[in-house]
Amino acid sequence: MTVRHQKSPPGAARRPVRGVPEFTSLAEFKNIAVEATRLVAAGRLPAGRKWDPEDHVTVLAYAWLRGVSVHVAAERLNEWAVRRGLHVPAEFADGRRSRAVPHQTSVNAWLRSLDLGAAQELARAVFGAALRVGLRRGLVPRRVVLEYDLTYRGYWGARRDPFIKGSKMVKGTRRIRHYHAAMVHGGGVSLFVALEHVAKGRSKVPFLLSTARWLESLGLEVTWVLVDREYYRHGVLAGLKGIGVDVVTPAVNHGPLKRAKLDYLLGRKGRVQRFSVGTGNRKGRKTLHHSCWLVLYPRGTQSLRAIRGAYRRGLLTLDEAAEQLYGLITTAAPQRHGRSYPRTLRRLYKKRWQIESGFRDEDARRCPWRSDRDGVRLLDELGRMVVYNAWQLERASDPRGRRLTLQTFRDERVDAVTGQFNL
Repeated sequence: MTVRHQKSPPGAARRPVRGVPEFTSLAEFKNIAVEATRLVAAGRLPAGRKWDPEDHVTVLAYAWLRGVSVHVAAERLNEWAVRRGLHVPAEFADGRRSRAVPHQTSVNAWLRSLDLGAAQELARAVFGAALRVGLRRGLVPRRVVLEYDLTYRGYWGARRDPFIKGSKMVKGTRRIRHYHAAMVHGGGVSLFVALEHVAKGRSKVPFLLSTARWLESLGLEVTWVLVDREYYRHGVLAGLKGIGVDVVTPAVNHGPLKRAKLDYLLGRKGRVQRFSVGTGNRKGRKTLHHSCWLVLYPRGTQSLRAIRGAYRRGLLTLDEAAEQLYGLITTAAPQRHGRSYPRTLRRLYKKRWQIESGFRDEDARRCPWRSDRDGVRLLDELGRMVVYNAWQLERASDPRGRRLTLQTFRDERVDAVTGQFNL
């Protein structure tokens, strides 16, 4: 770890010392952050009045790794640098002392100058840098499975605008911030690759399509897209199929699915049936339909034949038998998959729970920031996702494998860089 010392006589006005703990020796976080700040246009990232963006990112990196507030991170790092002799404070004429890292007020001022557009642009650059690290180290394959999901963050303020939505999904409030995220799976590694703050009334289709195209521009081949029921839309299925990517999503339990279950239980159709997803009835607009395939599966341990046989023998009512069935919809035709078609779809959809686990993991030991600005809130989400990605890349090459937990990874990175336990 290289540290640059700079000494000045007491009372001299000078630029703060850059003797900050470098997160470049063992962890990918600072490397990715520095590369990302260079990829973003210079006019989009503010330089700060006294500190460079990398100096603020150093404090934020520690805050994300340790799960503490910006104030705690800045004070701990400054005290550590002074105690280790990495920084010699210079006393100014007004009695203040120079710092090794920015103060909380400096970090907050820098964050306030970062609007939502710049934060989302930074997120794209950060995720791209992480993917290049994985590709360069051979940890991320070229063929990946792409997954989309959404997450909610509670809001308790007085704002009432399109970026603050009404919902009861978060306990204790009826207002939320709504984020869409994307994750890729391949080679035993799952990485977050996209994050967007969604406004009220804005379509989710452009985010899905732009993310898939962006991954292809990086040299990745998206073989499948996995989405939840929230994305069960004609535009999603038709749009992704239009760019050559097949989708797997659970069927919504409405009229067409109920009729398909009835046809199977009565023996009129098999478990694999043609299915159509429409745009819905809109006044003055023509209804569009996209042809898909529906595959039925049993919910419990019983087989489909056992459920159908129980219904025919009168052991189950129609509603009881239909309740034990669920369906997956896909835009991929069964002809090219053969008999393994149902098993392939179910195996793929089981990967969808990875992003749910990712949300819970990156949310653990979290100290939320109190800022009301959308760009700051998105940057808080982004930082913890980057820590999660660094853990995934490290675990793929670590001898401990899955025994290396996220918390152990976070503790080991801080302890290794600072040379001190429990800093």
